[in-house]
Amino acid sequence: MLHLGIIGCGRVTTMFHLHAINNSKSWKLVGLADNNERRLKEVQKISGTEYTTTDYKQLLLRDDIQAVSINTPPKLHEQMVIDSLNAGKHVLCEKPLTQTVDSCQKIKDKQLETGKVVLPVHNYVFAPSFIKIEEKLKNGKIGQLNKISISFENYLQGYNSVTDFRTVNNSGILEDIMPHILSVLTVLAGDIKEIQNISWWCKSFNVCDNIRADLISESNVLIDCSLSWTKMIPNFKLILEGSQGKLMTELMLEPYKHTFENSTERITEKDRGLDWYIDLIQYKHPSFSGLYRHFAQLVENKVEQKITVDDEINMIKTIEKMVSQLTPEKRINNVK
Repeated sequence: MLHLGIIGCGRVTTMFHLHAINNSKSWKLVGLADNNERRLKEVQKISGTEYTTTDYKQLLLRDDIQAVSINTPPKLHEQMVIDSLNAGKHVLCEKPLTQTVDSCQKIKDKQLETGKVVLPVHNYVFAPSFIKIEEKLKNGKIGQLNKISISFENYLQGYNSVTDFRTVNNSGILEDIMPHILSVLTVLAGDIKEIQNISWWCKSFNVCDNIRADLISESNVLIDCSLSWTKMIPNFKLILEGSQGKLMTELMLEPYKHTFENSTERITEKDRGLDWYIDLIQYKHPSFSGLYRHFAQLVENKVEQKITVDDEINMIKTIEKMVSQLTPEKRINNVK
């Protein structure tokens, strides 16, 4: 079993990562780092981890830790990832990996120098329903892929984050949500080559909290994309339209269910029944467990990396382009 340290003990750690580490059966959590003693003690109590420190660099000195999971605000990622690589650790890092292309390139250079794994946290590409849809798409189930409709809607006011990086400016929603969307699109249709249209509005916050965009991928797939922080019931809907049918799933709340539809039939497959909702209310999403299993397999050099630092660089380029288009002229007013 591989030994892991966590840097950052906030909400994303307590809600998702701790469950995934336990469920993956590949990792043993042996150390925690956070600059807040209260958060450290909370996660130590939940996880039973003995070693804690308020200085993440002390965690990196431990020889018994092979890898770290960095779950801190984005502005801290670059230095923490580079320090971890310099310390000889493999790295799993929350999205976005960095806030700029230049920072991400520095991480790539250091990764190449050290030969260690750097895996950005794009968990939804490891959801069971996504894996099934990806497989059917590759096998030609719906023919030529022509269009993807994708929406990620959340309720930020209910998240109770201890940091405010999401709401300091209009780019917050793109840094928070767009990596989820782009990771899925990267696997299915390649990088984004064009942003055709974009509109945005403020509904509950003083910054942009809803976006609609029309994108085109490098494989010329049309993409209807929407992001929201103001939906009471979160969801992550995905519809693939091809020349011979459709594939559909909801990755957040229904990760074990997907549907195929064409002109003559509609078939829905489920890998689990209502018992899944017990896991859901405990934040035991299967995509996070799959992410940690993939991370372990990468460390052990058993598989090809699904989302690379190069992919992340291309995602950040797209996010930067979208941020530049959040102009007053493209803002929709009086949205209820």
